[in-house]
This record gives sequence, C-alpha cells and structure tokens, in this order.
Amino acid sequence: MQDDNKKIIIKTLELFKKYGVKSVSMDDIAKALAVSKKTLYTYFDSKDLLIKDTICYVFTEHFSKIDRILEKDLSPLQKIILIYRYGINQMVSYDPAFYFELKKYHISAHKHYEKYKNEIIFETILGLLKEAQEVNEIRQDLNLNLFCEIHLFKIDEILADPEFNTQYSTQQMLNHLVVYNLRGIVIDASLID
Repeated sequence: MQDDNKKIIIKTLELFKKYGVKSVSMDDIAKALAVSKKTLYTYFDSKDLLIKDTICYVFTEHFSKIDRILEKDLSPLQKIILIYRYGINQMVSYDPAFYFELKKYHISAHKHYEKYKNEIIFETILGLLKEAQEVNEIRQDLNLNLFCEIHLFKIDEILADPEFNTQYSTQQMLNHLVVYNLRGIVIDASLID
C-alpha cells in the first residue's frame, strides 16, 4: 500500500470510528488531512472505494494480530479467547453506527466485511475448535459449524448495539459471549480458566 493511501485510510478510519460512516463526507476527510477534495479524489475516486479499502486495511491489521496470537504456545481454546478479547476491544472502539451504516449504505464494503468475518470464524476459530476436539479438550459429539453459527457468528451485531456495548465491560462481554459458551463444550472447565 502506498504511503499516501495508507495515511488517508488511517485518518478515514479515525473519523469512521468516531462518527460512523454516513456522517463523514469526503470533504470532512480532505479537511482532516489538510488536502483538497480534488487531491483526495486522485487517490480514491469514490467514498465507496475508500470505505472498501479501509475495511480491507482494518482486516489486514486484524489478521496480523490473529497470526501473532496463533503463534503463541497456548491451547486452542486459550487462543480463541485471546482472539475474541482482541476483537471485542476493537469493535467497542467504533461508533456503533459504523456497523449499521456500513450494512445499509455501503453494500460492497459490507460484503468485504462479511467475507473477512467468515474467514476468521469459519477458518481460524473453527480450525482451533477442531484442533481442541482432536486433543479431547472439547466434546466429540459437538457440531462445530453449528456451534460457530449459533454462538459466534452474530457477536458483532450484538456488540454494535449502543445500549449493549456501553452497559458492560469488555471482560463481561467476553465472558458472556464467548467464555461461558466454551465452558459448555469443554471436557475440563479448567482448560479455559
């Protein structure tokens, strides 16, 4: 990624986190960068493209962090908890409007968001659950795909609710959304304490 593009994306992300997607205009982004709107359009010919590239940048950062977690000498279940702790911390740092506006007004960028989310849940997390099942840390009769769909796939939608994510601490949300569900499938609960 070119330095100028990255600089624009980082500033745009800052604004999106604070104000959501819809209320931030290309004028606002240009002003925050101290460049003309015309200059901004030489890098990104539409707001939709800038949003899509910002989503791609965000998930590149997420995958990098997840890779560092996966390299740690921990059990698969401990890695899942660390990944979700990181993810929840990231999600609550955004204005909740960001997720709803992305889905409603920027369908192309939202498709990228969903694609990356699916990759994290149904490749990384599911892979860790399979690994835990192979070493008898979790129940053998568990349908892992179904577990992911029921207990993990919609966490972002729950966290995007402003009433929810301001009412509870990150640790409370992690415990109730992830840890307690994992405790229900482990053979020995001490594996995730």
